[in-house]
Order: sequence, then structure tokens, then C-alpha cells
Amino acid sequence: MSLYERNLALLERHAIPYRQVEHEPVLDYPTAHAVRERFGLRGAESKSLFLRLRDGRYAMLVTLENARADWAQLKALLGARPSIASDAELIARTGCVPQCACPFGHAAEIALVLDEALFAHSHLLYSPGPPTLTLEVATADLRRLVEHLANPLYRYRST
Repeated sequence: MSLYERNLALLERHAIPYRQVEHEPVLDYPTAHAVRERFGLRGAESKSLFLRLRDGRYAMLVTLENARADWAQLKALLGARPSIASDAELIARTGCVPQCACPFGHAAEIALVLDEALFAHSHLLYSPGPPTLTLEVATADLRRLVEHLANPLYRYRST
């Protein structure tokens, strides 16, 4: 099953409503903003960073587009020093396209680090895998969804 199919299956299995739009590839925030305007998408644009931890584990940090990673907080939270994984690791471990990491639908051993700032917005916009698709999901529904994921879940506060 592809990352895209896993994402839709997760949303459907937990009765999470979503809106999907198809567009040109989004690999940067200016293009994402143009797509948001053109389709009238609501909410905040997500930023997902695939992290390699010094102890060999991996994690996906899901935050907002303008947020900066707090590396000290991430190390304290995850118990090991994080760094951004290589494009090759991102592709091999998640099936994501570089510059278009998807927050959900990954193997259970990949930890999910969710920024609490996401939930200050009505909706979250993210790619379910292909950079030509965007999903709009209410953040209230995302709270419910992440509680059902098999991934280790960590709460994070961006700086």
C-alpha cells in the first residue's frame, strides 16, 4: 500500500472528514500559498521534518511552516540527539518525496512529534505523499486521529 493509500485509509478508518485538491507539484511554500489561494484552502500549512536520532531511531516532527526546530527540546523529548535525515533516508524509510514529507502513515517504529501550535488553527494542510495533492483536515479531528496511531507520540512546543 502506498503512503497516499495509507493516509486515506487512516482518515477513512477513523471517520475523519477531509478535503483533497490536486494541483501542480508543491515543493516550496510560495507554491503552497498559491495553491491555498487558488483552491480556498483553510488552515495552516504543515512542515514535516524527518529526523534521524543518534541512537538509530527515526522521528517525524510535524510543525508549522515558519516554525524553527528547538534542537535542545527535541533531544530532551526524544532522549537522543536529532539531526535532519538525508533525502535517501527519507525516501527509503517513508516513501516521501524530498521537500514534501508527509506527517502520517509511516511505519510504527517512526516516532511522531506533534507541535502543539498546530492545534491553534482550525485546519491543517499537508501532502498525503504525492506533491501534487493536498489534504485539508480539521485539527480537532487530527487530535482524535493521532491517538489511534501505532507510532510513539510526543508533544512538542515550537519556539
